[in-house]
Order: sequence, then C-alpha cells, then structure tokens
Amino acid sequence: MKKIGITGTIAAGKTTVSILLRRKGYHVFDSDGYSHILYRKTDPCYQKVVDAFGEEILDATGEIDRKKLADRIFSDEAQRKMLNGIVHSAVREGMERFFANHTEEALVFAEVPLLFEAHMQDCFDEILVVTCEKETAIRRMMEDRDYSRTEAEARYAAAMKSFVNQDNVIFLENDHGLKELNERVNSYLLAAEEGNDS
Repeated sequence: MKKIGITGTIAAGKTTVSILLRRKGYHVFDSDGYSHILYRKTDPCYQKVVDAFGEEILDATGEIDRKKLADRIFSDEAQRKMLNGIVHSAVREGMERFFANHTEEALVFAEVPLLFEAHMQDCFDEILVVTCEKETAIRRMMEDRDYSRTEAEARYAAAMKSFVNQDNVIFLENDHGLKELNERVNSYLLAAEEGNDS
C-alpha cells in the first residue's frame, strides 16, 4: 500500500482532487470531515477545546462554531498551536485507523489541508500538493468563501509558507478548469501506480 497525502494552497482545489479520486474508485480520508466529528459534544475532544477557548466559541445549541474558532486562532499563533495540539493527534489516530482498514489497496489517500503544519509528513510515502496561481486562489476565496481581498491575501500568504523546501512532494497545478485537472490527476495516478509496482 502506498499512502499519499493531499494538501495544497488555500482554494487550490484539494477537495476537487479528492472527489475525482473517489469517483475513480480510490479511498480518501477527509481530515476536515473527521475533525468535525471531534468537535461534537459526543467526542472527548469537544470538552478539551471548550476548556481551552471558552464558551464564547459555542453556537446557540452549545456546539462548537468552527467559524468563531477559526477567527479566534487565525491571528494568534499561540492559540492556533494550542488548538492544533488538541486536534491533530486525534486526526492522525483516525487517519492511521483508516489506512489500517485499506491495506489491500495499492494507493490510499488522505486529504490533510494542514499536513505540514501538523508535522504529518512521516505518515506518507508521497505528498501531492495542489496549487494554483495566486490570483486564481484570491478570486476563488472571494467568490466561493466571501472573503475580502485582504483576508484572502493573508490566508494565501500563510498557506504558502508551508511548502518551502519540502521533500517527497509532487505539485499538481489547477488553473485551467476541471477537464484539465482530471487529466492531470489521471497522469499522476498512472505514474503513481507504475511506481508502486516497481
């Protein structure tokens, strides 16, 4: 089994790549989706996060409001590290269980937006970094996520810091629409499967 991480710049199309892979029959662990479970009242992580950040991050039903939490940590490095310390280890454990359940597969993927920040490089045989031109990312964030240009540029700059001088990384560009992205994914899979057979 070859374990492949999927990460990339913000608004580059990581989730689209994951969708394409699933449509082709590959298994993809969704770390963001898994973290949603960790934030629920029924999970042990819930109380740890509330204890660390206070009840002001809760919504009217008492659940953690992820936007409030994200806004709280974005400009505060100490609080961001505190949250990561709580959540990343639990996500990693969930991902390792996912891999253990798919050992018969030649290629298994995990979409982890904060892969490098969480120091998960050692979990993967290869890391697929989805990228796009800066202006493309800015436009997507403004159109799809309703960010101001200032917010979008700040988040893009923060994401780019992660990909400097990384090993075992393959870049996948996504600037020219779904058809070309699908072709690039197909080319990557062909090379990855051939490499796995050698």
